[in-house]
Amino acid sequence: MKIAIVALFILASSAVATKDASFDREVYKELDNELDELQTLMKEYENSSEESNFSKIDHCPVFTQNPDKNEDLAKRMIAATKPCGYYRNIGCTYEVIPANVVYPGEGPGELQYRPYIVQFDIGINQNIKNQVLSSYDSWGKGKRGCIGCGQTGEQCLEIIVKGGSDATGGCAGKCGPGCSIFGAGYAKDCMKHDVCATYKALKQRNSFSFGEDDGYCYDPDCGDEAAQAIHNCFIANWWKDTPMICNRELFNKKNAYAWWSHATKGFTEGDCGNFQNWNSGQGIPDKGKIRNPY
Repeated sequence: MKIAIVALFILASSAVATKDASFDREVYKELDNELDELQTLMKEYENSSEESNFSKIDHCPVFTQNPDKNEDLAKRMIAATKPCGYYRNIGCTYEVIPANVVYPGEGPGELQYRPYIVQFDIGINQNIKNQVLSSYDSWGKGKRGCIGCGQTGEQCLEIIVKGGSDATGGCAGKCGPGCSIFGAGYAKDCMKHDVCATYKALKQRNSFSFGEDDGYCYDPDCGDEAAQAIHNCFIANWWKDTPMICNRELFNKKNAYAWWSHATKGFTEGDCGNFQNWNSGQGIPDKGKIRNPY
Protein backbone atom coordinates (compact mmCIF):
# COMPACT_ATOMS: atom_id res chain seq x y z
CA MET A 1 0.00 0.00 0.00
CA LYS A 2 2.77 2.41 0.89
CA ILE A 3 4.50 1.88 -2.47
CA ALA A 4 1.25 2.61 -4.31
CA ILE A 5 0.70 5.80 -2.37
CA VAL A 6 4.26 6.97 -3.05
CA ALA A 7 3.82 6.28 -6.78
CA LEU A 8 0.64 8.31 -6.91
CA PHE A 9 2.33 11.05 -4.95
CA ILE A 10 5.15 11.24 -7.52
CA LEU A 11 2.75 11.25 -10.48
CA ALA A 12 0.65 14.02 -8.99
CA SER A 13 3.74 16.02 -8.11
CA SER A 14 5.07 15.66 -11.67
CA ALA A 15 1.76 16.78 -13.14
CA VAL A 16 1.78 19.91 -11.06
CA ALA A 17 5.45 20.58 -11.80
CA THR A 18 4.80 20.51 -15.58
CA LYS A 19 2.10 23.15 -15.64
CA ASP A 20 1.99 25.13 -18.86
CA ALA A 21 -0.41 27.23 -20.88
CA SER A 22 -2.21 24.13 -22.17
CA PHE A 23 -3.69 23.59 -18.74
CA ASP A 24 -6.37 25.93 -17.61
CA ARG A 25 -6.82 27.04 -14.05
CA GLU A 26 -9.50 24.44 -13.31
CA VAL A 27 -7.11 21.63 -14.23
CA TYR A 28 -4.42 23.16 -12.03
CA LYS A 29 -6.88 23.39 -9.17
CA GLU A 30 -8.00 19.78 -9.58
CA LEU A 31 -4.42 18.51 -9.60
CA ASP A 32 -3.56 20.55 -6.53
CA ASN A 33 -6.56 19.11 -4.68
CA GLU A 34 -5.55 15.57 -5.61
CA LEU A 35 -2.02 16.25 -4.42
CA ASP A 36 -3.33 17.57 -1.10
CA GLU A 37 -5.45 14.44 -0.66
CA LEU A 38 -2.45 12.20 -1.36
CA GLN A 39 -0.33 14.12 1.14
CA THR A 40 -3.05 13.74 3.77
CA LEU A 41 -3.29 10.01 3.04
CA MET A 42 0.47 9.60 3.39
CA LYS A 43 0.42 11.40 6.74
CA GLU A 44 -2.42 9.21 8.01
CA TYR A 45 -0.55 6.11 6.91
CA GLU A 46 2.66 7.15 8.67
CA ASN A 47 0.75 8.06 11.84
CA SER A 48 -1.42 4.94 11.90
CA SER A 49 -1.60 2.96 15.14
CA GLU A 50 1.13 0.56 16.21
CA GLU A 51 -1.36 -2.27 16.03
CA SER A 52 -2.27 -1.52 12.43
CA ASN A 53 1.34 -1.27 11.30
CA PHE A 54 2.30 -4.40 13.19
CA SER A 55 -0.47 -6.50 11.68
CA LYS A 56 0.94 -5.74 8.23
CA ILE A 57 4.37 -7.05 9.18
CA ASP A 58 3.59 -10.55 10.46
CA HIS A 59 0.27 -12.33 10.90
CA CYS A 60 1.72 -14.92 13.35
CA PRO A 61 4.46 -13.00 15.25
CA VAL A 62 6.57 -15.06 17.66
CA PHE A 63 8.07 -13.13 20.58
CA THR A 64 11.41 -14.16 22.06
CA GLN A 65 13.09 -10.98 23.34
CA ASN A 66 12.83 -9.20 26.69
CA PRO A 67 10.47 -6.19 26.40
CA ASP A 68 11.69 -4.52 29.58
CA LYS A 69 13.10 -1.06 28.75
CA ASN A 70 12.36 -1.65 25.06
CA GLU A 71 9.47 0.66 24.24
CA ASP A 72 9.12 -0.41 20.61
CA LEU A 73 8.98 -4.09 21.53
CA ALA A 74 6.56 -3.38 24.40
CA LYS A 75 4.18 -1.64 22.00
CA ARG A 76 4.44 -4.47 19.50
CA MET A 77 3.72 -7.12 22.12
CA ILE A 78 0.66 -5.26 23.37
CA ALA A 79 -0.55 -4.79 19.79
CA ALA A 80 -0.05 -8.51 19.11
CA THR A 81 -2.09 -9.55 22.16
CA LYS A 82 -5.46 -10.47 20.67
CA PRO A 83 -8.79 -11.94 21.83
CA CYS A 84 -8.60 -15.71 22.30
CA GLY A 85 -9.09 -17.62 19.06
CA TYR A 86 -7.71 -14.84 16.85
CA TYR A 87 -4.50 -16.54 15.75
CA ARG A 88 -6.05 -19.91 14.92
CA ASN A 89 -8.76 -18.12 12.95
CA ILE A 90 -6.17 -16.46 10.70
CA GLY A 91 -4.28 -19.72 10.13
CA CYS A 92 -1.52 -19.78 12.79
CA THR A 93 -0.82 -23.43 13.54
CA TYR A 94 1.18 -23.25 16.77
CA GLU A 95 -0.09 -25.32 19.70
CA VAL A 96 -2.56 -23.46 21.89
CA ILE A 97 -2.17 -23.38 25.68
CA PRO A 98 -5.77 -22.59 26.72
CA ALA A 99 -6.71 -20.32 29.59
CA ASN A 100 -8.39 -21.86 32.64
CA VAL A 101 -7.14 -25.38 31.98
CA VAL A 102 -4.86 -26.93 34.62
CA TYR A 103 -2.13 -29.08 33.06
CA PRO A 104 -0.33 -32.01 34.72
CA GLY A 105 2.85 -30.04 35.38
CA GLU A 106 6.42 -30.87 34.47
CA GLY A 107 7.34 -33.89 32.38
CA PRO A 108 6.72 -35.36 28.91
CA GLY A 109 4.29 -33.33 26.82
CA GLU A 110 4.76 -30.23 28.90
CA LEU A 111 6.49 -27.04 27.81
CA GLN A 112 9.17 -27.25 25.11
CA TYR A 113 11.48 -24.66 23.55
CA ARG A 114 9.14 -23.75 20.70
CA PRO A 115 6.41 -21.18 20.02
CA TYR A 116 2.97 -21.49 21.61
CA ILE A 117 -0.23 -19.51 21.32
CA VAL A 118 -0.53 -18.71 25.02
CA GLN A 119 -3.95 -17.78 26.38
CA PHE A 120 -4.69 -16.02 29.67
CA ASP A 121 -7.37 -13.76 31.03
CA ILE A 122 -7.59 -10.47 32.86
CA GLY A 123 -10.38 -9.46 35.21
CA ILE A 124 -12.19 -11.70 37.68
CA ASN A 125 -14.88 -14.36 37.34
CA GLN A 126 -18.10 -12.93 38.80
CA ASN A 127 -18.54 -15.95 41.11
CA ILE A 128 -15.37 -15.12 43.05
CA LYS A 129 -14.94 -11.39 42.47
CA ASN A 130 -15.75 -10.26 46.01
CA GLN A 131 -13.39 -12.70 47.72
CA VAL A 132 -10.54 -12.04 45.28
CA LEU A 133 -10.76 -8.26 45.74
CA SER A 134 -11.09 -8.67 49.50
CA SER A 135 -7.92 -10.76 49.61
CA TYR A 136 -6.08 -8.23 47.47
CA ASP A 137 -7.11 -5.37 49.74
CA SER A 138 -6.09 -7.27 52.87
CA TRP A 139 -2.66 -8.01 51.39
CA GLY A 140 -1.78 -4.39 51.97
CA LYS A 141 1.10 -4.32 49.48
CA GLY A 142 -0.97 -3.99 46.37
CA LYS A 143 0.05 -1.24 43.98
CA ARG A 144 -0.66 -2.58 40.54
CA GLY A 145 -4.40 -2.88 41.11
CA CYS A 146 -6.59 -4.53 38.49
CA ILE A 147 -6.50 -3.73 34.76
CA GLY A 148 -9.50 -5.91 33.92
CA CYS A 149 -11.94 -5.13 36.72
CA GLY A 150 -13.77 -2.47 34.77
CA GLN A 151 -15.46 -5.19 32.74
CA THR A 152 -17.95 -7.91 33.64
CA GLY A 153 -16.13 -11.19 34.16
CA GLU A 154 -12.87 -12.15 32.48
CA GLN A 155 -11.44 -11.20 29.10
CA CYS A 156 -9.49 -13.98 27.39
CA LEU A 157 -6.39 -12.85 25.47
CA GLU A 158 -3.59 -14.59 23.59
CA ILE A 159 -0.11 -13.97 22.20
CA ILE A 160 2.54 -16.17 20.58
CA VAL A 161 5.62 -16.70 22.78
CA LYS A 162 8.49 -19.16 22.50
CA GLY A 163 8.98 -21.41 25.50
CA GLY A 164 12.21 -20.76 27.40
CA SER A 165 12.77 -17.41 25.69
CA ASP A 166 13.29 -13.95 27.21
CA ALA A 167 9.84 -12.71 26.11
CA THR A 168 8.56 -12.64 29.70
CA GLY A 169 11.73 -11.17 31.15
CA GLY A 170 13.65 -14.43 31.03
CA CYS A 171 13.02 -18.20 30.85
CA ALA A 172 9.38 -18.00 29.70
CA GLY A 173 7.43 -20.86 31.23
CA LYS A 174 9.91 -21.74 33.98
CA CYS A 175 8.24 -22.37 37.31
CA GLY A 176 9.60 -20.56 40.30
CA PRO A 177 11.53 -17.28 40.46
CA GLY A 178 14.22 -16.37 37.97
CA CYS A 179 16.18 -18.64 35.65
CA SER A 180 18.12 -20.66 38.22
CA ILE A 181 19.09 -24.18 37.17
CA PHE A 182 17.94 -25.30 40.58
CA GLY A 183 14.33 -25.81 41.59
CA ALA A 184 11.31 -26.27 39.34
CA GLY A 185 11.31 -26.91 35.61
CA TYR A 186 9.12 -25.63 32.77
CA ALA A 187 5.34 -26.08 32.51
CA LYS A 188 2.42 -24.79 30.46
CA ASP A 189 0.61 -23.37 33.48
CA CYS A 190 3.75 -21.44 34.47
CA MET A 191 3.93 -20.15 30.89
CA LYS A 192 0.38 -18.79 31.16
CA HIS A 193 1.20 -16.98 34.38
CA ASP A 194 4.45 -15.56 32.99
CA VAL A 195 2.68 -14.23 29.91
CA CYS A 196 -0.23 -12.75 31.89
CA ALA A 197 2.10 -11.01 34.36
CA THR A 198 4.21 -9.67 31.49
CA TYR A 199 1.20 -8.28 29.64
CA LYS A 200 0.01 -6.52 32.80
CA ALA A 201 3.49 -5.13 33.47
CA LEU A 202 3.68 -3.77 29.91
CA LYS A 203 0.24 -2.17 30.15
CA GLN A 204 1.36 -0.45 33.37
CA ARG A 205 4.95 0.30 32.30
CA ASN A 206 4.46 4.06 32.62
CA SER A 207 3.35 3.73 36.25
CA PHE A 208 5.34 0.80 37.70
CA SER A 209 8.66 -0.90 37.16
CA PHE A 210 8.61 -4.09 35.10
CA GLY A 211 9.43 -6.24 38.14
CA GLU A 212 6.95 -4.65 40.57
CA ASP A 213 5.51 -7.29 42.93
CA ASP A 214 2.01 -8.36 41.89
CA GLY A 215 1.29 -10.65 44.83
CA TYR A 216 1.05 -13.90 42.84
CA CYS A 217 -2.37 -15.34 43.85
CA TYR A 218 -3.32 -11.96 45.33
CA ASP A 219 -3.23 -10.44 41.84
CA PRO A 220 -6.84 -9.83 40.64
CA ASP A 221 -5.82 -10.27 36.98
CA CYS A 222 -3.22 -13.03 36.96
CA GLY A 223 -3.89 -14.68 40.32
CA ASP A 224 -5.91 -17.45 38.66
CA GLU A 225 -2.98 -18.30 36.35
CA ALA A 226 -0.75 -18.28 39.44
CA ALA A 227 -3.06 -20.74 41.22
CA GLN A 228 -3.15 -23.03 38.18
CA ALA A 229 0.67 -23.06 38.12
CA ILE A 230 0.85 -24.64 41.59
CA HIS A 231 -2.07 -27.05 41.24
CA ASN A 232 -2.11 -30.57 39.82
CA CYS A 233 -4.55 -33.43 39.31
CA PHE A 234 -3.93 -37.18 39.40
CA ILE A 235 -5.46 -40.59 38.89
CA ALA A 236 -4.61 -42.67 41.95
CA ASN A 237 -2.95 -46.02 41.18
CA TRP A 238 -1.70 -48.76 43.46
CA TRP A 239 1.90 -48.21 42.33
CA LYS A 240 2.35 -44.63 41.05
CA ASP A 241 -0.29 -41.96 40.56
CA THR A 242 -0.76 -40.67 37.01
CA PRO A 243 -0.72 -36.90 36.38
CA MET A 244 -3.60 -35.62 34.25
CA ILE A 245 -5.30 -32.45 33.04
CA CYS A 246 -7.84 -31.36 35.64
CA ASN A 247 -11.01 -32.46 33.88
CA ARG A 248 -14.38 -32.21 35.64
CA GLU A 249 -15.78 -35.32 33.94
CA LEU A 250 -12.81 -37.44 35.05
CA PHE A 251 -13.40 -36.32 38.63
CA ASN A 252 -16.57 -38.40 38.68
CA LYS A 253 -14.21 -41.33 39.10
CA LYS A 254 -13.41 -42.20 42.69
CA ASN A 255 -9.68 -42.45 42.12
CA ALA A 256 -9.21 -38.91 40.75
CA TYR A 257 -7.90 -36.26 43.11
CA ALA A 258 -6.19 -32.85 43.12
CA TRP A 259 -3.22 -31.48 45.02
CA TRP A 260 -1.67 -28.09 45.74
CA SER A 261 2.08 -28.14 45.05
CA HIS A 262 4.56 -28.60 47.87
CA ALA A 263 6.07 -25.33 46.64
CA THR A 264 3.29 -23.50 48.51
CA LYS A 265 5.15 -24.27 51.74
CA GLY A 266 8.18 -22.32 50.58
CA PHE A 267 6.69 -18.87 49.91
CA THR A 268 3.76 -16.62 50.70
CA GLU A 269 1.76 -17.11 47.55
CA GLY A 270 -1.47 -15.38 48.55
CA ASP A 271 -5.01 -16.77 48.77
CA CYS A 272 -4.78 -19.31 45.95
CA GLY A 273 -7.75 -21.08 47.52
CA ASN A 274 -9.96 -18.32 46.11
CA PHE A 275 -9.69 -20.06 42.76
CA GLN A 276 -10.53 -23.62 43.83
CA ASN A 277 -13.97 -25.11 43.05
CA TRP A 278 -15.26 -25.70 39.54
CA ASN A 279 -17.71 -22.79 39.69
CA SER A 280 -14.81 -20.33 39.98
CA GLY A 281 -14.24 -20.96 36.28
CA GLN A 282 -10.50 -21.54 36.65
CA GLY A 283 -10.29 -25.28 35.97
CA ILE A 284 -9.47 -26.15 39.59
CA PRO A 285 -11.57 -28.91 41.25
CA ASP A 286 -13.95 -28.57 44.17
CA LYS A 287 -12.41 -28.31 47.61
CA GLY A 288 -13.68 -31.76 48.55
CA LYS A 289 -11.62 -33.33 45.75
CA ILE A 290 -8.37 -31.65 46.83
CA ARG A 291 -6.37 -33.66 49.34
CA ASN A 292 -4.65 -30.60 50.80
CA PRO A 293 -7.24 -27.81 50.33
CA TYR A 294 -6.87 -24.27 51.59
